[in-house]
Amino acid sequence: MQMIFNELSLIEKEMDENQAAQIFEQFISTYSEAVKKKNGFDRGILTSLDFNSLTLAKGFHVSKWRNHIKDRDMLRRFLDMCDRQIVVGFCQDESELVCEKGTGKGLLAAYENSAFSISFTYDSYWKAFKIPCRYYSLIEDAEISVQIYNLSNPAQLEEHFESIEEIKKKEITEINTPEQLLDRLDSLFPSLIFHEVALNQLKSEVQAYHIPIVCRKLMSLERYFSEWDGGKFDEIAFPPKSVSPQSKETLKRFKKEHTFSFPEEQIVVSYHIRYTGNVPGRIYFHPAERLKKAYICSLTTKLPTVSEPKMHI
Repeated sequence: MQMIFNELSLIEKEMDENQAAQIFEQFISTYSEAVKKKNGFDRGILTSLDFNSLTLAKGFHVSKWRNHIKDRDMLRRFLDMCDRQIVVGFCQDESELVCEKGTGKGLLAAYENSAFSISFTYDSYWKAFKIPCRYYSLIEDAEISVQIYNLSNPAQLEEHFESIEEIKKKEITEINTPEQLLDRLDSLFPSLIFHEVALNQLKSEVQAYHIPIVCRKLMSLERYFSEWDGGKFDEIAFPPKSVSPQSKETLKRFKKEHTFSFPEEQIVVSYHIRYTGNVPGRIYFHPAERLKKAYICSLTTKLPTVSEPKMHI
């Protein structure tokens, strides 16, 4: 899921520098917590303002904060956020979004992109998890009431965890084609690394009516590996008989067919998770201990086994 900076929450006013710094650091902490594996938000944050050039209070600029902050971890997290920021000029030619505090570019983009806004808490109004707004279509001359999901405090991610998970599930239900899934792989499955074979299968082999089940199976892997510590993989964490390793004899006889090269390493894939369709659906994956993620190697039919005919990918 994506976060988009709500520029309306940035209020330039007379304020104690320590207080402004606390608000800014809470914003950074909220971003840092959101992009952790267990929460699954994109690291790439959309913003109409460069975070390096913000004014946090009258006479108090980010550059001054950077020069005086003693918390090196906080500075590192800020720099990481800046490295990931995507500064864009939001277009409002055809629509606008208005809330109690004004017309927001970031809020409009959050609504139209089905994303979350992320806000400063200079005003208590922005502490809410849901922001009521009015969306105007300038072309249709029509107005509807909407709400924008909003993050402003790391605690919200735990407090509203179930709601956020439901929003993730809704994202999946809206994916109906391989193209839609390809567009959302990075945002939906940040703990999964897809091999070129799997990507090519999505482009040309996976049929549309298999997409919902493939999404659900991938999400079950995402949930597991988003919290995985890199230790022993536990297939018991999945429904009975849904995840299986290949036999030692299969991996010995068909080692070449089960070998996949990733930039980090070459692996022999054993585990697969099943799905049912007009093909014997298999998603082959490999726990990548060093990365604390999973490699996704193949998404369609069975790789060869000692009891199956040889199949090519």
